[in-house]
Amino acid sequence: MSVIDYYNQIASSYDESRFANSYGQYIDRCERTILSAWLADCSTKDVIDFGCGTGRLLTYAMTGLDGSQEMLSVATQKYPDRRLIHADLTQIPDQLHGFSAATCFHVMMHLQPEQIESFLQRAARVVKPGGILVVDFMSEPRRRLLRKKKTGWHANTALTLDHISRLAASDWQLTQWRGILMLPIHRFPAFIRPLLARIDRFLCGSFLAPYASYYVVRLERRA
Repeated sequence: MSVIDYYNQIASSYDESRFANSYGQYIDRCERTILSAWLADCSTKDVIDFGCGTGRLLTYAMTGLDGSQEMLSVATQKYPDRRLIHADLTQIPDQLHGFSAATCFHVMMHLQPEQIESFLQRAARVVKPGGILVVDFMSEPRRRLLRKKKTGWHANTALTLDHISRLAASDWQLTQWRGILMLPIHRFPAFIRPLLARIDRFLCGSFLAPYASYYVVRLERRA
């Protein structure tokens, strides 16, 4: 099953299964805290969300793009006023340009490094010089630490911060990053997760941050 077919299949249950529980809500809060800080000076009309899915983060953007038509159908019901575009991230329409910022969450893990590099180059045509791209990547140091083997396409691609910088180097500069999810909170009973979430935030702000499950990075468009 392709990535697009998979998300078409789960679109109707995606929000409930991924973000209606305490684990998903914790992830959502962490990501929103970062976005609220890094996009504080951006108007929503000047932000585009790549891989917007069902529209979870369209509170920050007036334009969304996704390769799954079924996910976009859900997003349309939630945000009828948004401009939603059905397109693959490797085939971003040329007419999209002049944005001050872009976001892209839970997508890069499904792409190979060469596809990520291609996406970053295409995204640079969409975001104007001096603008930013906020995007997440799975952590390769974490995967090495846990000796986790790669299987299939789901969350298959993990990178180091240095590798991310090199893939983006032609058009972007990595200016900030945050680690998210140090502890396997989803493996613990729901009643203890709020306490673990507080511990997790502390650990992700420590010297252990490179070993978090994934990174959220702020890339600035070069002039």
